[in-house]
Amino acid sequence: MTKSALQIFFNVRNPLFTLTCMGLLLFSSSRLSFAIVVAAALAWVYALTGLAVFAARPILPREGRGIVVAFLSSLVAVFFLFVLCFISPLLTLELLYVTLLIPVCFIGTFPLEKLDALNAYEAVSEMLRQACVTGGVIIALSLVREPLGFMTLSFPGGAQGFIELFNASSDTAFFPLRILAVSSGALLLLGYMTALFYIIIKHVRSTV
Repeated sequence: MTKSALQIFFNVRNPLFTLTCMGLLLFSSSRLSFAIVVAAALAWVYALTGLAVFAARPILPREGRGIVVAFLSSLVAVFFLFVLCFISPLLTLELLYVTLLIPVCFIGTFPLEKLDALNAYEAVSEMLRQACVTGGVIIALSLVREPLGFMTLSFPGGAQGFIELFNASSDTAFFPLRILAVSSGALLLLGYMTALFYIIIKHVRSTV
């Protein structure tokens, strides 16, 4: 694991420790199909917003720049929903609220002043790295929550918006790990993942 990757995972703006991203992490990680679409939306919003902000940097005001960036990221998120609506209207309805949380997460996790020292390629790359970290956490959560909580595993597609790769929920009436399917279980799982990350970073730093 490189030093830059460690900084992305464990800096003060880590999405695991940012309350503005908590709703996004919880709501979008209930199913793998949702997590994949939201991860794609994150990459779309972060990269295009970063490119737009970089292009408009000479005319952006110093005071109130955050408001302009919030508007741009919201516009990009709405455009993603517009495209997704043509692909799967039902999936768009399911993820409407969650996708609109992405601009909030963007503003809360990325320092806009950092763009002043980057060129276009570096700006987009930095945005994509941040989006991939957040999307990776969401997908990792969903890979545990859906199989153990719902005893299913889904993938985007089909008339219903997602296709179930398997469904074993009818095999048993009692399954204690169903708590992972609800928000309280997701918070527990997120806590365990955070502890695991701290163990990994401590081990990596001790060996460097």
